[in-house]
Amino acid sequence: MNETGMKRKVTIGLLLLFLFSLGITAQERTIRGVVNDSYGEPIIGANVMVKGTNIGAATDLNGNYTLAVPASATTLHVSYIGMRETEVPITGNVVNITLEEDVSNLDEVVVIGYGTMRKRDLTGSVSSVNAETLAAVPVASAVEAITGKMAGVQVLTTEGSPDAEMRIRVRGGGSITQSNDPLFIVDGFPVSTISDIPPTDIESIDVLKDASSTAIYGSRGANGVVIVTTKSGKAGKLRLSYNAYFGVKKIAKTLDVLSPYDYASWQYELAALRGDDAIENYNSFFGNYQDLDLYRNVPYNDWQELTFGRPGSSMNHSLSLNGGSDKMTYAFNFSHLSDKAIMEDSDYRRNSMSLKLNNKATDRISLDFSVRYTDTRINGGGANDATSTLDTDKRLKYSVIYTPIPLKNLDASAGSADDDLGNLYNPLVSITDNAREKRQKRLNMAGSATWEVIDNLKLRSEVGLDHQDDGDQRYWGLTTYYIKNYPSVDNQGKPAIRLVNRERQAMRNTNTINYDFKKLLGDEHSLNLMAGHEYIIRKGITLTDEVHGFPTTFTAKDAWRLSSQGMPYTIDNYYNEDDKLLSYFGRLNYDYMSKYLLSATFRADASSKFSKENRWGYFPSAAAAWRLSSEPFMEGSK
Repeated sequence: MNETGMKRKVTIGLLLLFLFSLGITAQERTIRGVVNDSYGEPIIGANVMVKGTNIGAATDLNGNYTLAVPASATTLHVSYIGMRETEVPITGNVVNITLEEDVSNLDEVVVIGYGTMRKRDLTGSVSSVNAETLAAVPVASAVEAITGKMAGVQVLTTEGSPDAEMRIRVRGGGSITQSNDPLFIVDGFPVSTISDIPPTDIESIDVLKDASSTAIYGSRGANGVVIVTTKSGKAGKLRLSYNAYFGVKKIAKTLDVLSPYDYASWQYELAALRGDDAIENYNSFFGNYQDLDLYRNVPYNDWQELTFGRPGSSMNHSLSLNGGSDKMTYAFNFSHLSDKAIMEDSDYRRNSMSLKLNNKATDRISLDFSVRYTDTRINGGGANDATSTLDTDKRLKYSVIYTPIPLKNLDASAGSADDDLGNLYNPLVSITDNAREKRQKRLNMAGSATWEVIDNLKLRSEVGLDHQDDGDQRYWGLTTYYIKNYPSVDNQGKPAIRLVNRERQAMRNTNTINYDFKKLLGDEHSLNLMAGHEYIIRKGITLTDEVHGFPTTFTAKDAWRLSSQGMPYTIDNYYNEDDKLLSYFGRLNYDYMSKYLLSATFRADASSKFSKENRWGYFPSAAAAWRLSSEPFMEGSK
């Protein structure tokens, strides 16, 4: 074959390959849309699949999805826990989807605040997850376990340290200047967090999302209410269960940084722009420009790897005992969590124990008791200084911008505001100079008695105690912004510490009366009334000691153990004023022929935070619903 023929065949082959590529491209198209529930709320984490293929995507925090689908695709299959799986036709490039609740779950009972109710009888917006869903996710806390499981509920992590605060937002934030955190209720008791509760100890989590469902908690429910119910004992033989998981963590991606040669070259170009003085300063750090090639093969430090590159691990053990008789049931749970973070000198350990007893004293009287104890230890100050809004002491920043090679003039005295280094410190030194250790101990005890005075009339009284004992010790070393600016002139440039001990406790008493009129009104009508009284008192004390001027050779351990070697700076013993809340509340639920639903709630709160003239607040709410599926003309659509 001559050369001309060969070229012609190669050209035709390339042309065919190009046309084939165009054909492949033309056979794919991109579709997008949003997945909502029946209330119009976006569903996070819903699975959107092309029917008959493995092509799919999960919805984001706003319920949005994007898919590249073949031109032959005609149907999407959408699924989500607690929702009815559905298939929708692909009718264009935008396909919006609405999921309905699974009817088979409508008879499940959810907690609605001072009581329970079947899902089908709800008039407010409530999302729930059960124990099986929580246990299936190997995570450290209940907050992580509900991530992506509830429509309209977002879980946000503030940063990457082991004890990083995880914020829950119910239908977004409603305040610019105040907290947007929801109210947390654990077995009826309001608590500050649920992060210390092991997921294996939880029976269900119910989130009240709208005004109708949250009004029973007054102003405290303005940002939503997260109700946690822990596991109770079940009658039968002793059941022993053990659950464990082990996980490893590794930094997924690092930023590209300059090589030693590129870094030295860039510094020279920067110095050249600044003038002769800057060139002279450059030579004192890097040597003569003519020797720049020496930097091409010199060893260098990957500071991102050194700071955040260690293999992290997470180990969890959970042991539970459950059993009892018809009269007495018990549930005991012990959980240990050890979490080693990827950042140096950073780890998290938690031990928790819980015991729950339920006693049927007589046919009409039942007694319940529960106790939960948690001991948490946290080491490490995190990737950034969470207590400072200034661009200082940022370990993450230093790991990216710190010099890849040692410089002889770079020490703890460098990094002032007016030099060329600009607050540049060794990332590993910054970690040890920002050392922090925290301990948290929490004890929660609650007891209740329920008396069915006559058929369908129940009186219930609950008492509880929540005690917290927290310790936080902080150390600032030679490179920190704090010791260069806050201590007195004589102690600036010397290590400092802050020791904080905080003790808080809350006591609660709640009394409710509940009557169901079902025997008086006949089968077509259902009426339930609940009224109650609640009293909560909180007390607290915080002791803060700051000590400056330690010897420059002192490490964090030295300063914490030998605090008398420094100079006392402040001693603050602060007693919180008693915070008292007195409340009266009630709820009415009416159902006619399982078609028309009406609920009304009212709460009156009096808080000691306000003056006597403005102490009371009133929070009414009402909601109505029409269960269309119960109408005779809808029978054919079931």
